[in-house]
Amino acid sequence: MKISLGSPGQTFNVQIATGTSNLWIPSSRCTSSTCRLHPQFDSSASRTFHPLGYHFTIPISNPYNHHSHNFSHHSCGQQGDKRDKEEGELSGTVGEDMLSISGGLIEILDQSFGEVVQEQGQGGLKSALGNDQFDGVLGLGFDPRPVTGGLPFLLNLVDQDILRRAVFGVYLSRHEGDDDDDKGGSQLTLGGLDPAHRLVDIQWHEVTRTAQGQWAIELTAFALRREAFEIDGQAVIDTGFAYIALTRYQAEMINLQIGAKETWKGSGVYEVDCGRVAAGLFDFIILFGLEEYQLKGHDFNYEDIMRME
Repeated sequence: MKISLGSPGQTFNVQIATGTSNLWIPSSRCTSSTCRLHPQFDSSASRTFHPLGYHFTIPISNPYNHHSHNFSHHSCGQQGDKRDKEEGELSGTVGEDMLSISGGLIEILDQSFGEVVQEQGQGGLKSALGNDQFDGVLGLGFDPRPVTGGLPFLLNLVDQDILRRAVFGVYLSRHEGDDDDDKGGSQLTLGGLDPAHRLVDIQWHEVTRTAQGQWAIELTAFALRREAFEIDGQAVIDTGFAYIALTRYQAEMINLQIGAKETWKGSGVYEVDCGRVAAGLFDFIILFGLEEYQLKGHDFNYEDIMRME
């Protein structure tokens, strides 16, 4: 999604992530080759910018950044086994400025954000974003103390009385890289929900607050081919994470049932035959609370687009 920071506005294409409250973009003071591939915020060019006088550090942890290189050419990969592999960190300074969305239809005064000045470790910005088309991250979490300072984006919208209702909606398209909503692009709605993307009645779930201010709900079970795997825990709904991550035990049990094999021992990434996915052999149900949500095989498998036609 495109946002504008400063006066006059400087435009960035940010990833919408419900798993964090942080807002950050590359700074013009970042001299790395990766930073130079993206638009960089120049605070000296904005007449409304105010430095807040402190620094931030964000660990980079993208356990599946390497997935596209390791899937078999004749298989579809199904992920599992949640494990953190620290790859480095982003660091910089914090300031505040005007943030506008949709060509100025929504304007937030004094929105705090982080300017990435330095990247350390493997991957850098690319690893943190997982996709070169994004320049930064706009967090939709509700942690009142994001590492990039001040009120997070959502709380600022409410605090400045910008929304009619304290509601937002995210529609995720299957058409990667298509920003045109008429062509199936993803969509963020603020202050309400778009009925064009709602086919059934809304199901309500009580939010379980995590220490990081993430949107977590009760996860009860997985069901596959009439066999249920009870799970007593919670699931974090994160639009910035493209996978279903489980504990190693849960991943092994589910993948054993569907005949998936780990790409290599300890990788946490599994592969299955694409033909069996297309045949509907891997459809299963996730139970959030008492509500069932059915997933088709193509909903949670990554296809190797170089060989799968």
